[in-house]
Amino acid sequence: MVIKVKQLLLRLGIVLAFLILFAGLFILLRRPETPQTETLPDSAEGRAAWLNLRGWQVGEPEISEAVMPEEWLTPNGQSWLKLQHAQGIRPEQYAGAQITRCRYPLKNGTGPEMYAELLLCENALAGAVVYDAETQLMRPVR
Repeated sequence: MVIKVKQLLLRLGIVLAFLILFAGLFILLRRPETPQTETLPDSAEGRAAWLNLRGWQVGEPEISEAVMPEEWLTPNGQSWLKLQHAQGIRPEQYAGAQITRCRYPLKNGTGPEMYAELLLCENALAGAVVYDAETQLMRPVR
């Protein structure tokens, strides 16, 4: 009789352990991903220094205002979005938002029409790319 009680308690303990394990996995899988946002300095000099730290020597920026697209449906838009994701940037969280576009001519680019472009929503980095204006080829800033 004592052996049957011990076997029953052991089985009950194993079942409880599995239930706790599955409950923990369920909670972890359902937890929404919190996007990480990188905040850049609010001055042009600070943003230029940020680019310098990533190996880019830049000239005076052109600053303009724009609206972040709601969707990226074109092949070029999808390519740009994949490039952002590869850098850890999530532009989707700024869809439709007012942004500041900072376009820096590169002094150490591979051609005369090379630019670094930062898209800022307030001071949060919403997009970053280095591109050749002549060929339209893009690459990561980082």
